[in-house]
Amino acid sequence: MKIKPVLLLGTAAVMSFTGPNLACAGPVTATLSAQYFQLSEHDPDVSHFSTPNVALGSGLGANGLPIATMPGPGIFDVGAGNQITWWSQALNANVVPTSGCPLTVSLPFNSNMYAPCSTGTNDANVYETAIFKGNFNLSSSGSVGFNLGSDDDSFIYVDGMLIGQNPGVHGVTTVDFTSGVLSSGTHSIEVFYADRDQTGAFLSLSLDSNSGNVVITPPGSVPEPASLTIFGLGLAALLLRRRQS
Repeated sequence: MKIKPVLLLGTAAVMSFTGPNLACAGPVTATLSAQYFQLSEHDPDVSHFSTPNVALGSGLGANGLPIATMPGPGIFDVGAGNQITWWSQALNANVVPTSGCPLTVSLPFNSNMYAPCSTGTNDANVYETAIFKGNFNLSSSGSVGFNLGSDDDSFIYVDGMLIGQNPGVHGVTTVDFTSGVLSSGTHSIEVFYADRDQTGAFLSLSLDSNSGNVVITPPGSVPEPASLTIFGLGLAALLLRRRQS
């Protein structure tokens, strides 16, 4: 099957996707909004070698957080509506939002996740958690493939539903998964990350699509042609000429 080129608008640079079961797409990047938090070393889920029970296909709770499946969520930090509270000061006294962090991250993302703001060198006294959000637009229906690596917990939601995860306290492990066929138009993506043990802290994420053009932007923003770099404009013009020919 021939895979169409993929064009993501936002920030344009060179990269190669390696999404599962999808041919390589165009050399592009994109941006997601970022929120960072610090989880206290006194939190009961820190150094608690357990895996939260979150069901694939489940949605987000009233506070926009992942929902642990009951009974037996596998962790202690379960709040109202069985939501996991590693990203909410309102629901968990051991969580503090981190100020002064970058407001966006670029895809593909590959970074240590030591507080503060993924700029630290260890997690001896505090543990970082983070939420990354964006919207992507499919010019035609198709699937999106994800390559997710983390130490420790990570979850990816598309349109508010869990489509892939790498949960539990563990060293860096990588999982590949592909969404079902998504309709053309705009879809949301939300990535939740948590470091919970002093054995490292890391997150990586890249994606690919077989659905023609894909546009990824932070929530609330509208991709504009002026936001493209010269490279991005050149790529768009090249694709247009090929279609006309």
